[in-house]
Amino acid sequence: MKPNFVLHVTKIGTITKSLNGHFMKIKLTITAALLFAHLFSFSQTEAEVREIAQTSSEPQLVMQNSTLMQDGMLYYAEIIADKLLTIKPESSNYNYRKGFLALEIRKDYVSAIRHFEIAIKDTDPNFDMYSAKETSAPTDAYFHLATCHHLNEDIDKAEEFYNRFKEVSKKKSELLPVVELRLKQCAEARKYMADPVNVYLKNIGSTINTENPEYSPVVSLDGSALYFTSRRAWENKATEGFKDLTINQYPEDVYVSYKDFDSSWTEPMRLEFCGAQRNEATIAISSDERKIYLYEDSTGGGDIYFTDFYHAKFQDIEKLDISDINSESWETHCMMSHDKDKFYFVSDRDGGFGGRDIYVCNRMENDTWSEPINLGPNVNGPYDEDSPFISIDNKTLYFSSNGERSIGGFDVMRTVLQNDDSWSNSENLGYPFNSTNDDIYYTTTLDGRKGYMTSFRKDGRGEKDIYEIHNDYLGVQDIAVLKGVINTVDDKPIPEDFAINVRLVCVDCEEGKQNRFIYPRLRDGVFMTGLEPCKTYKLEYMNATDDMMMYDDSFSTECDLAYQEIYKELLLDVDKRMIIIPEDTLELDTMVVENYPNIEFMHYFAYNKNKLSTKKGDLKKFVKDVENQLNEGRENITINIYSSASTVPTRTYKTNERLTEIRAENMKYDLIAYFENKDELKGKVNIVIVTTVVQGPEYEKDAKNKDKYSPYQYVGLKTE
Repeated sequence: MKPNFVLHVTKIGTITKSLNGHFMKIKLTITAALLFAHLFSFSQTEAEVREIAQTSSEPQLVMQNSTLMQDGMLYYAEIIADKLLTIKPESSNYNYRKGFLALEIRKDYVSAIRHFEIAIKDTDPNFDMYSAKETSAPTDAYFHLATCHHLNEDIDKAEEFYNRFKEVSKKKSELLPVVELRLKQCAEARKYMADPVNVYLKNIGSTINTENPEYSPVVSLDGSALYFTSRRAWENKATEGFKDLTINQYPEDVYVSYKDFDSSWTEPMRLEFCGAQRNEATIAISSDERKIYLYEDSTGGGDIYFTDFYHAKFQDIEKLDISDINSESWETHCMMSHDKDKFYFVSDRDGGFGGRDIYVCNRMENDTWSEPINLGPNVNGPYDEDSPFISIDNKTLYFSSNGERSIGGFDVMRTVLQNDDSWSNSENLGYPFNSTNDDIYYTTTLDGRKGYMTSFRKDGRGEKDIYEIHNDYLGVQDIAVLKGVINTVDDKPIPEDFAINVRLVCVDCEEGKQNRFIYPRLRDGVFMTGLEPCKTYKLEYMNATDDMMMYDDSFSTECDLAYQEIYKELLLDVDKRMIIIPEDTLELDTMVVENYPNIEFMHYFAYNKNKLSTKKGDLKKFVKDVENQLNEGRENITINIYSSASTVPTRTYKTNERLTEIRAENMKYDLIAYFENKDELKGKVNIVIVTTVVQGPEYEKDAKNKDKYSPYQYVGLKTE
């Protein structure tokens, strides 16, 4: 009897990946008459494996490849598989191995399709993984080929090969339930792809995304900072000895990037607590960015950790101390609500609906936490739910699910907390917001109209990339948002031991919800929180060291706006510990902003290019979005232009300074022409050139290096 070798690429089958990308948990199911002795140790180097690939016989290579796959050493196994293909390029057996490894290691479904198409030419349900005489592939090749077409959004072919697998597979195959799920997902994909939603989605580019995986983005509420996880190498090569040999990737580290004046992202900085040998991955940040929640799995099961910001840096990570959260089960994600009354987290503990479920703990009156409560069947299902994110309204919850509501892989879902503390039936956010691949870790800015998520798409740079997504149908409703900034005399930094507490006293709110403490960000003094509409509030600015009130003021939120922002600005004398009120005013600056979110546009030019058209592409969408706001009642709008040229010399325009000026001037002229030619829009749009700069790395006679210079060839637009 031949050994039956079964390897499944599926998050709900026998290979299970941590949803934070954290250490891949592999369980290779092998039913075999005989398990062979391991030929490789985990200390094997890549050079040694490549030497073995060149010097071993074909039977030895088959044995070595199979053993490496059994041990989970997939990157090394692919080196051997590549050698086998040079011996027999048309072998169904060897093409199956290569296709499987390309799909599992890099999720390279495009190249894997070619290998699986060869594999299905000759399949055998009794495939012998260890025999060099085996020419066939296992019948699982049909399943994997269907998976590739599913990921490629070719639903017809995906259904064809899923059904073909059902016909040829053994009746006890553990993949059959997976196929039934996938066929339901294909049906969902047809439905959503036939009626796409209106979203603008873009890869955020090479400053953040590299050829390595970048994922789990967490954006600050005002969109000025992006925390994320990356598996890139350290500059000092300290991580070289700690690669995950399963997939040939470096350990996970946490980075942060900030929005620059031109709306571009600055070069990411790795945070201080990251260790070269340890995996740390972003989960969530507090509204004041003084606490980061992390996933770390050194204990073996995977737990939630945190780090606090003080003494001018984030401290070393600590295991979360809220009781009943971390357990012997797998906890992968969490988030604190913005009012700090609820703590959401993910666990695969017993007693759930299946797979990973989302739970909540409620803060009690004595500041302890309730026992975990499962969010119930409107959110959780028999498969996996993960990456919960709660909006500023503390009731709109986004999460990802890979169950029957998905169109493939993990899809972003939305549910809303009802008045009776139940959750509405969760809804798929549609296509192309979601793809047939994994779409997960969605977090949003204040108004809910712009967010960031992890996805694997054809325009990606690595195995996972971070995407920015704009929408016009998910904005939070019936909410007021307080935004403010604390400026200091002589621009002195806010002392870390002196936090301004903004005490929120809701005069006519229900009992128990009158007081709330919020803190400014130490990097820029910004503070934010959600408010109820049609209420009166009193703000008490407190000296936190002695609970002394320095100033107070009151305001009311509007009743008839679906979304509103109240902006306040104050001046702090750090040395005197007092709020300074300008002589020409009796109140702190206050401004109410109605429901018109800022609109952004960015275009990267090819060398010497300088002109775009408002009649096509993303610029067409930008001007239409501006026009829509004006038609909806916005009285006027300002469009700021930010232009840049790289340091690559230009003979056509003599200087790069002139090139960047031309880019800005062309954009200004085209925008003026567009809006002034419409009678109903005349005089309502103000176009301002803010910057025209030449920037980027010093030119080194390498103009063809597009990755080096392209990020600095752009024009950007932003409304206000």
